[in-house]
Amino acid sequence: MAAWLRLGNVSALAAQAPDAQSWMSAGERARLAAMPATQRRAQFVAGRWLARMLLAHAFGGSWRDWSLSDGADAPPQARGPVPASLSISHSKALVACAVGHGMLGLDLEPVRARRGLDELYTAITTEAERAALAAHVAPADAVHRFAHAWTLKEAGIKRHGGGLFATMLGHALTIAPSCAPHADACTWLHGGQVLALCAADVANLDLPGIAATPQYWRLLRDGASVPGGV
Repeated sequence: MAAWLRLGNVSALAAQAPDAQSWMSAGERARLAAMPATQRRAQFVAGRWLARMLLAHAFGGSWRDWSLSDGADAPPQARGPVPASLSISHSKALVACAVGHGMLGLDLEPVRARRGLDELYTAITTEAERAALAAHVAPADAVHRFAHAWTLKEAGIKRHGGGLFATMLGHALTIAPSCAPHADACTWLHGGQVLALCAADVANLDLPGIAATPQYWRLLRDGASVPGGV
């Protein structure tokens, strides 16, 4: 299996987790204590708890065998019996976590109207990207096309690195449709949210609980060509 992905309810996972003192590092507890908003605290607990459980499920052992880095200015890194990568994202009541052998990135965003959406969508996409999204995203209205574009590029940043400005407005990563064997990204529409994963082999994915069929994509860096496009 190339990657494992789980989606859960923030409140349920936060309630399920043991007391933070018994499983979080001192750095994680310090970050948690500094968060003034109740929802943000619940999201932090839920994401860190889900990550430990998924790492144990994917790579063996107990969740106690795994810990996460606690830096506030960097994405979490997994520490455990074997090398592993992970990515966590949350949006309102949902939290998602992906783990795998290779680098990966995950993003979760609500599908919602926002001021200046048409202008922002035009700014972060090329004409070719907009044509591809219109042809392959359903529903094909502006808010859904924007949500797929944004989450794909956010997931790409988390996997490949790079700045938000260069990736979004500078088009350092561009989106092209793909067939599953050649894809390195995919998106799902689930409960009014778009979930995007960027990984080496998204066709070989363990993902129970999401009935939606994924849409497969390829994220191109600096205009690279697309093998096996659709």
